[in-house]
Amino acid sequence: MGISNPPREVDDRLRWFVGSLNRIVVDAADTGGSFGLMEQWAPAGFSPPAHVHSREDSAVIVVAGEMTVRRGDDEIVVSAGESVLLPRGVPHTFLVTSDDAHFYEIVSPAGFEQYHIDASDPAPVADFPPAGPPDIERLVAALAPYGAQIVGPPMG
Repeated sequence: MGISNPPREVDDRLRWFVGSLNRIVVDAADTGGSFGLMEQWAPAGFSPPAHVHSREDSAVIVVAGEMTVRRGDDEIVVSAGESVLLPRGVPHTFLVTSDDAHFYEIVSPAGFEQYHIDASDPAPVADFPPAGPPDIERLVAALAPYGAQIVGPPMG
């Protein structure tokens, strides 16, 4: 299985993150701490553990595909061209319900994008990583410095 809209090339910003392909587009150093921007490609059925941020708000903008986002007690279907706000203090997760999804995540203020580096590995190819269960211990340990915590299982 490959990505339907893959990045054009592999560079040092491309990471394998919890079963998905992730690229840090801009980080705190680029924006003076205002915001971070991540680009992500995720396969069908991808869902991170439910988590909550205490420091930043985030927004997800779907470029291709579809996902169901759980934000607090609400579930919202978000398709290509749509976005959803994920405010700090509200637990959230999502489930990719199409063959795969391509989306951007903006975090404000910046800083949380570094977690995506701390909890990932460099991607040697511009494709999804080999399938396997997430390393929950690594995720929990990497979250600690960022004021976020895992509060539940993935969707699905």
